[in-house]
Amino acid sequence: MEAELHAVRERLAEAEARVQAEQARHERARGELQELSMRLEALETRRDAAPAQPVRRGQPDPNQRYRVDLDGAHVRGSDDALVTVVEWASFQCPFSARVQQTLRQLMEAFPGMVRIVFKHNPLPMHEQALPAALAAEAAGRQGKFWEMHDKIWDNQRALTNANFTKWAKQLRLDMTKFKRDLADPALADRVVEQQKQAERLQARGTPAFFINGRFLSGAQPFDAFSTLVDQELSKARALVAEGAAPAAVYDALMRGAIDP
Repeated sequence: MEAELHAVRERLAEAEARVQAEQARHERARGELQELSMRLEALETRRDAAPAQPVRRGQPDPNQRYRVDLDGAHVRGSDDALVTVVEWASFQCPFSARVQQTLRQLMEAFPGMVRIVFKHNPLPMHEQALPAALAAEAAGRQGKFWEMHDKIWDNQRALTNANFTKWAKQLRLDMTKFKRDLADPALADRVVEQQKQAERLQARGTPAFFINGRFLSGAQPFDAFSTLVDQELSKARALVAEGAAPAAVYDALMRGAIDP
């Protein structure tokens, strides 16, 4: 009898310990839920209270939505991302280089919800920007655009034809094809056409961004990007709730956008 009583007491103690552990986990989960709810409410309040952005002469109105075609530009991120950030940059521009970390931070902060689309605008004062753009596009023909893109930014002070060749070898590209593609006028035409698009949109400086078609100028801090992304996520989710497929959200927004 004593042995049985001892065994029951042990099982009772174990059961009580499990109940206490479950209660502790429940309390932690409830606290996390409350914290997330408060954070969501604060973000929505900040989004709704965000003031209109000032309009600068000779630039797009940041309070409007512009039609920005993606037309074969290189994309980093999911096709289902609800927010599309189109970037115009010059590979020799120090401000374009500075904002790359912010863009990486943005994709980490909004996993699966943001994609980056890169377009070229090699400014005339940046002598190595066009050769760098062509090197990235030539690598892109072998599926390595973003790898070359990253090498160029990481080595912005060493933009030479010799280094483009060295980096292409490091990426294990077919060097005969790479050199042939570098000289292909079609790549230069692509770069020029993307510059013309920026000009039509009055986004002449670098870097310049259109977030779901809304303009953001320069190497802004992370909060400037995230605030706009929060606003656009809210609008995109509303479209999805109405039946739009996530991959179709950008096209739906562009149909009602200003076509300069």
